[in-house]
Amino acid sequence: MPKKKKKARPQASTLVHQTGSTAARDAVGVQHNYFPPPVGADARGAASLVADLPPVEAGFTGRASDLDRLKAALDPDRGDNAPVVVAAGMGGIGKTQLALATADRAVRDKVFSRALFVDLRGYTTPVDAHRALQALLVWLGVEADTIPEDAQARAGLYRATLQARADEGGGPVLVVADNASHPDQVDPLVPGPGGHRLLVTSRERLGALTARQVAVGTLTDEEAFQVLVTDLDLADSDDERIHDLQGLTSLAGACAGLPLALRIAAGQLKNAPDLEADELARTLTQGADRITHFTDQRRELQAVFASSTARLPTEQRELLALLGMAPGPDISTTAAAALAGTDEREVLVRLRGLAASHLITSSRGRWSMHDLVAAYAATLADPKPPARYARAQRRLLDHYTDRVTDAAQHLEALPGRPVPDTFTDQGQAWEWLDAERAVLINAAHTAHRIGHARAAILLPLNLGYYLDRRRLFHDEIAITRLALDTARRIGDRPNQATAWNNLGGALGEVRRFDEAINAHTRSRDLHHQAGDTHGEATPWTNLGLALVEVRRFDEAIDAHTGARDLFHQVGDAPGEASAWGNLGSALVEVRRFEEAIDAHTRARDLHQQ
Repeated sequence: MPKKKKKARPQASTLVHQTGSTAARDAVGVQHNYFPPPVGADARGAASLVADLPPVEAGFTGRASDLDRLKAALDPDRGDNAPVVVAAGMGGIGKTQLALATADRAVRDKVFSRALFVDLRGYTTPVDAHRALQALLVWLGVEADTIPEDAQARAGLYRATLQARADEGGGPVLVVADNASHPDQVDPLVPGPGGHRLLVTSRERLGALTARQVAVGTLTDEEAFQVLVTDLDLADSDDERIHDLQGLTSLAGACAGLPLALRIAAGQLKNAPDLEADELARTLTQGADRITHFTDQRRELQAVFASSTARLPTEQRELLALLGMAPGPDISTTAAAALAGTDEREVLVRLRGLAASHLITSSRGRWSMHDLVAAYAATLADPKPPARYARAQRRLLDHYTDRVTDAAQHLEALPGRPVPDTFTDQGQAWEWLDAERAVLINAAHTAHRIGHARAAILLPLNLGYYLDRRRLFHDEIAITRLALDTARRIGDRPNQATAWNNLGGALGEVRRFDEAINAHTRSRDLHHQAGDTHGEATPWTNLGLALVEVRRFDEAIDAHTGARDLFHQVGDAPGEASAWGNLGSALVEVRRFEEAIDAHTRARDLHQQ
């Protein structure tokens, strides 16, 4: 294959490396470099867990604003007397590398005289504070056999020794405690006065600690793209795929800004020189098992998420699995309660627990998951899940169906008519529908897929007026066809008729008039066969309107005349008035002005009555 001309691209970040290290990997596949203790130091106990600052991973790039935020939070001159900073975020978000890069910069800028590193392994084989202090003290030069067993005495000796080494080194010390999963692992490691700082990374918020919190989020699209480019360039600067802007952009999107996912994807490209970025992107975005494809020779994204969920209380793990089955991009607290089969107060406790572990996020009373966490959560229910999962899913779909039905009554109610008290007024119903729109569209598809006939029919039909008013006609067409298919399957002729009529209206709005005419005709015939006079009048009206659009005026006049007669027959004066008005407009098109005047006059009089 001929090589493409290289395009200019941003340069990778300059990295600082340290020599004399040995490498090890923990169970979640994140590489850490541990340094040998100073000559003469006692290496017994847990000394291998602690070291001078390991090097930042080759290819680290981006995170400029996060580096600035974290360095500012650690600044001993802040004067807020907060010696602990917690960098918290979901598994795979890159907390360790961000902490190492921040610590390296802070030492080089002489904010701290030195930095120590300890891996608490909170999500594999957790290291308790007692062992961590033992390792820190040995590393700081304290003879192992002089370290007290009493927890308070050991912590006091640690703080005193830290200050002594700071006095010798010319400034405060930064301690990086990586992968903490519980406040108890961290609390005894808090340094004393003197400007020392403890930087903790965790997948939990660790709110029990008195600490400054710095949230670590996903990378921007540009940063994610640059991670891939930098990684490929480091491996082989002649790799033609470095210049595949479209393919790498798609691949970065598939990784959803998650650094570990990006590193894994880059590793897969490096392992398969013939693999194009867009091909890999398709693999990583398609299929219910997409999360299982995020693996290379030493890292596995699914294992990272599994180590996070393994520590959750049973009810939180159960809720995460249920959320993986829920339709749409997010969920309200009320809907989550319906899904879990509990009240809002109880489900809120569980939701906040998941949020504290950075498995979900909250915004304005709604809860959502990172795209790859959602993909993982969807695998938590087995291919043949327990019956309670199916019941929970149907319970949620029934919740949405009932709410949509009530909202539709508010939207379509005439003044003075009684409406459900689910919503305080029409405005609140509109607001709820707007907030839930994407979820409800997805719920209709889910109901159709799992065969929940009630929701598969009533959700689309009761959303029809809302979608029409919001001019979301393509959504309306798609889900109304689902309702029609389900109604046919179970032999529900009345709802078939309603679905055909709604479908015809939406098709007409997108100017697919021949299809609209066919749909309204089918609706009319089904209502007629059922003897539903009032139901038949509505598709007659809509048929007439569609016929006018294709200039079949004589047929339109017949349709509006039929609608008028049927509305009159059942005593629906507003419907009859509208039919007279439509008839008058059709008569104008064929220049039958006297008849048109009479029709509009009758429409006026009926409306006035």
